[in-house]
Amino acid sequence: MDTITAARARLEYATGLPAILDAAYDAFEDMLPAIEAQQDPGSAAFTAFVMSGASAANGRDAIAAAPSLPAVTHHVVTTARTPVTVTAAQAAAALTGISRVLVSRLNAAAGLSADVGDRAACASAASHAAAVCSLLEGAREQP
Repeated sequence: MDTITAARARLEYATGLPAILDAAYDAFEDMLPAIEAQQDPGSAAFTAFVMSGASAANGRDAIAAAPSLPAVTHHVVTTARTPVTVTAAQAAAALTGISRVLVSRLNAAAGLSADVGDRAACASAASHAAAVCSLLEGAREQP
């Protein structure tokens, strides 16, 4: 969950619309492997994690359409790491936390732009982040 913690910190400290959009894009992108790692068909939280993965991908795609997103090629850098095993509840807590920050920052960012495209992208992405929160709330309480 170190990646989620780092993405959350970057999102919290981003200033200005382009930086917030860039941090939000990366946060959604970083959420996807953490969500995918919890998609165990035998788990009671399976459906919540599958649905939240779709919402996170849709949030990322909404940000990608923002006119003020810096023109940087976003890509995932894969490094060899020792796998860290976390429970579904721990993953859900971290993902819900960053999703709440996404909602807050994206709603604030929408007010920073006069561009209707930026406002629409922020609103759409915030909606998808809120869906992740809603979907994973129950998974946070599971053993």
